[in-house]
Amino acid sequence: MNLPIPPIELLVMMTKPSNLPLLVRGTLILLALGALSSLPAWNNAIGSAITNGSFQVDHARVWGNSTLFDGSIIETASSPSQLQLISGAQVRLAADTRATVYQKKLILESGYGQVESAPGYEVEARSLRVSGSRDAITRVKLESDGKVIVAAVRGAVRVTNSTGVLVATIEAGKSLDLEPQAAGASAPTKVTGCLLEKAGKAIVVDQTTSVVLELRGTDLEKEFGNRVEITGVAETSPASVPGASQLIRVAGLKVVGKGGCSSVAKKVGAAAGAGAVAGTAAGTAGAAGAATGIGAGTIAVIGGVAAAATVGGLAAAGSLPGQGQPQPSASR
Repeated sequence: MNLPIPPIELLVMMTKPSNLPLLVRGTLILLALGALSSLPAWNNAIGSAITNGSFQVDHARVWGNSTLFDGSIIETASSPSQLQLISGAQVRLAADTRATVYQKKLILESGYGQVESAPGYEVEARSLRVSGSRDAITRVKLESDGKVIVAAVRGAVRVTNSTGVLVATIEAGKSLDLEPQAAGASAPTKVTGCLLEKAGKAIVVDQTTSVVLELRGTDLEKEFGNRVEITGVAETSPASVPGASQLIRVAGLKVVGKGGCSSVAKKVGAAAGAGAVAGTAAGTAGAAGAATGIGAGTIAVIGGVAAAATVGGLAAAGSLPGQGQPQPSASR
């Protein structure tokens, strides 16, 4: 009985010098390579995942390691998983975590993850978008109460809302509790920090989120250089001051401390005004008053996201829970 010739062997036979001219053989080989490169596995592979034990990739249980494709769904079990992407991003998912991974972003659906060495790589956590500076280490954790904890272990981390408005800048070693508000971007703005002048306009630098907001209101210049609590509403027109996230129409202003804003003004390239030089004794008293009026528990609301300083060690250097376990080899 004659058996059918496998396609690859047929291709070899067809391309033998005795069967076809050189030009035709070359054409057939190029066509075969083109067909291979059109396969999904060839184009969409974006990296690999590795773990001790088992985890699920696209709802299928896998032991040890697996190739990842654009849009792969990863669900860790009792062990963490490490993802190495061809873009250079390194992602670590803690145990009991679910995420969808893409070439340029990770959607965290539950649990706790870390992204390292990934300039431009983004983590979506509920309605927030988190990205780190070059060589940053960023940690993101979803809490059951709707909060998102974002920490900068190394480098600086930016957090924006769903419309791209900057709602927090987190420095290395710090972390924030962030909670999107039900009212969304239309939620009232509330910040506490230094009231300064920049580019001829009033700005406030929120002490919780380090976000700069341009302000529109009356008699603001009287409190330049002082620490204030501002409430207001975001304008639809964009801010005109360089580095400002939003333009806020001020509805209320409360002074919580006199002076103490010189270093903040220098950092953002602004002027502190007369309030910063009210005399040495008054300035010292003002700084003490500011420390009393602006504590670690101060909550800011910017771009429809509430933020408060995190009490805990999420930003502390070290490994994720279980991350120190030895990794298996790459064999399946």
